[in-house]
Amino acid sequence: MFVIISMLQKDFHNHATLEMLKNIPDMTWTPAIPKKFVGMSEQSIRRMLLQNNNTINYEKSYLTGDAPDSFSWLETAPECMEVRDQGVCGSSWAFSAVGSFSDNRCINKLDQQRIQYSEQYMVSCDQIDDGCMEGELSQDQQFLQFPGVPKDSCVSYKSGKTGVAGKCPKICEDNSTITLFKSQFFSLVSTDEESIKNAVLQGSIQAMLTIYEDFMYYNEGIYQHKSGRKQGSLAVSIVGYGEENGVKFWVARNSWGQFWGEDGYFRIVRGKNECNIEDQCFLTSV
Repeated sequence: MFVIISMLQKDFHNHATLEMLKNIPDMTWTPAIPKKFVGMSEQSIRRMLLQNNNTINYEKSYLTGDAPDSFSWLETAPECMEVRDQGVCGSSWAFSAVGSFSDNRCINKLDQQRIQYSEQYMVSCDQIDDGCMEGELSQDQQFLQFPGVPKDSCVSYKSGKTGVAGKCPKICEDNSTITLFKSQFFSLVSTDEESIKNAVLQGSIQAMLTIYEDFMYYNEGIYQHKSGRKQGSLAVSIVGYGEENGVKFWVARNSWGQFWGEDGYFRIVRGKNECNIEDQCFLTSV
């Protein structure tokens, strides 16, 4: 028992691994021990990740068009982008779904300015997904269609501090009636790279990423897996794409706060299904 507890309490990051990563040739990204994770144990890290990456078979849509070589909502509509922090709850599935929903309502001017909708409501009320443990992307999208989610100002995020999903609320925190906002439909657009690019031109999209040990050392640059075992999965929002020094990349938003990665975002190799990021890409139509 003592050995098991010691392993769980052991720091996830170590300088030996960091030095090994720094010495890998032809790296397109810079490794570091993120300040956010200093002193965190393997158990704590795993609580932030999804441990299953299952998805229900869903018919794919193929989007076509004359997509430019590069595009980013961070440049086109920065007022519609916001980085959030999921905390100790494994709720990236809800953050990526609700985050893209919030983005796209702003992009499409359904909201005059970006309104943050409630991840907490989805975490607490989606009875098919599993709160702070697991989430399945097509189910997230169906939840946005029905019943929908209220504004964050009605049901604010609390599970990031407790690691517990909590009960589904019946009224807003100010005792007013809950008003739910719904998406119109959603599309699984991960037919190929061009389809995903054309989807990004319509709004930010939800995607699932397989996480390996080295991703937890990501600091900046264009990530590609180099070393380490699988740690779990993470749902993110793809908000753009581009190319740097001949390396094509996606721009994705994480839900680990603005002081992680490139101001809360990261870039990852595009067109090679790096870490399975091109397997499950959902466009939320508002």
